[in-house]
Amino acid sequence: MSYKTPLYYKVKEYCEDYLERNLPARMFYHNVQHTKDVVSAAEEIGLGEKLEPAQMEILLIAAWFHDTGYCVKYLGHEDESMRLASEFLVEEGFPPASVGSVLSCINATRYKHEPESNLEACMIDADRLGMGKVNFTESGERLRAEWEEWLGKQHSEKDWLDVQASYLNETHFFTHYADKHYTVLKEKNVAKIKKLREILEEKNGFTQRLGKKTLKRSKKVIKYVLQSAALGMVISFTLNFSFWNIDEHLVVISVLAGVFIGIVLRIYEKQYTQTLEAHSTFAVSLAARTLAMGGLFLMSIVVSTVMYAVLLSKEEYNRLYTKKIEFIFSTPENIFRFIILTLLISFLLNFIRLTSRILGPRVLTNYVLGRYFRPHAEERLFMFIDLNSSTTYAEMLGPHKYHQLLVNFFNDISPAITRTKGEIYQYVGDEVVITWDIKDGIKKNNCIRCYFEMEDILSRLRNRYEAEFGIRPEFKAGIHGGRVITAIVGKLKSDIVFHGDVVNTSERILNQCHPLHKKILVSEFVVRRLKLYPYYEAEFVSTIKLKGKERDMSLYTILEVEPEPKQAAETTGIQSTPQQ
Repeated sequence: MSYKTPLYYKVKEYCEDYLERNLPARMFYHNVQHTKDVVSAAEEIGLGEKLEPAQMEILLIAAWFHDTGYCVKYLGHEDESMRLASEFLVEEGFPPASVGSVLSCINATRYKHEPESNLEACMIDADRLGMGKVNFTESGERLRAEWEEWLGKQHSEKDWLDVQASYLNETHFFTHYADKHYTVLKEKNVAKIKKLREILEEKNGFTQRLGKKTLKRSKKVIKYVLQSAALGMVISFTLNFSFWNIDEHLVVISVLAGVFIGIVLRIYEKQYTQTLEAHSTFAVSLAARTLAMGGLFLMSIVVSTVMYAVLLSKEEYNRLYTKKIEFIFSTPENIFRFIILTLLISFLLNFIRLTSRILGPRVLTNYVLGRYFRPHAEERLFMFIDLNSSTTYAEMLGPHKYHQLLVNFFNDISPAITRTKGEIYQYVGDEVVITWDIKDGIKKNNCIRCYFEMEDILSRLRNRYEAEFGIRPEFKAGIHGGRVITAIVGKLKSDIVFHGDVVNTSERILNQCHPLHKKILVSEFVVRRLKLYPYYEAEFVSTIKLKGKERDMSLYTILEVEPEPKQAAETTGIQSTPQQ
């Protein structure tokens, strides 16, 4: 028995004619050719699935009718297609049960419909077989133009590639035949979309990345210039010895000299101080910084003198600047006074800087402003980091070398914390507690990016760890957030602390990493607030009852889909700086 019955040919003739006469213009994708392609695909899949002739007839009739509804309306066209098919088939005397099967197949072509029979699965796969064809991206461009025409949806080239990638990743074939013969081709289209996206980012994103880096660096330059200008004002004060008798020429030149000193200090800070301070006590670091800045203060006099000599006439130079220099060095008392004032200013600036680094970048500011002298409620994120197998390492390495391992580990992961605007709340044994204001932690997935950047750093340093300690350090992380009370506590020793259930829960989430065999666990509270796509995705792990909690808590792990572009502060060449 042939499945291409007289009724089949009547349906074919009717649908071709109906679509040709009634399909609106500018249907770039859902046109007559698309219907013919779906019919051919349905025939191929049906034969591959070894359907009975009666089932093949139903499938092909449904394929011919499935898009006729576009002649009536765009959204909800499936309902119109079912109506047209029902009217035609009933009039032709097609058995009611078979009519019902045809309508079920048409209805199955709705987006994300799950098939309830193999016949419906064949119809769905026939309608989406294009994702396993070599012309997927080309036909996708026609659909993009059609959506813009009929739905008003405008997609940039990048957005459209994201739409196609999402469709391919979320969609699969239901029949064994289509899965066997077209899934490999579908995966090739996934790779092709990814490649096109990379090319587009390389082509169009270079300027944007360059612009962002330039803007970021410009902000840093402006910041250093302003700081250096302020330093120049201080230099001007030391040269004038009074705020009430300031020479305007000297102020301008001193500010320029201050900018020069600021640049030199920045280079000194970047290249030498971190390594020096890693091997030095607080007192030694403070002394070295004070002398270095004091020397630069003295150098500023030379710079200012040269600038004055270049910018001013000889008469003005002799009249204004030489007089000042002669005054400073006219007597031992004035020289001593100048040196002491210079070193005092340098000492105060560096004491504040080093104290800020010890307490944390923002803690000193909060202390000075008195932000937490009264208990203050705020929302924060907490990430507990724990070095794996620390007990084993301690026994294997001994106390001194184990201590050095922890110091290296803490130092190496610090750049990732800084780049993602995190603050180190506490070091507890082999654990690090990192915290963010909730806006900073959620923005750009900073809390998640911090974890993967730390992993990346340790991965690149694994050979050095193996050579020095004979191990490859790994860690696990637990992240949670919520409202805490922040305040300064302690009389003999004051500290800023966070009180609330959030901190305890974060640690308990960390403790679930080992039994659940996950490297990172994140609470549902955090996952719901993150915008993970396209770099990350959340995978549900389990719903568990944590100790001390009345309600069950859903935990997720985070997977890195593709590496997120790094910040301007590159991580290449990171060195571990062991501290004493």
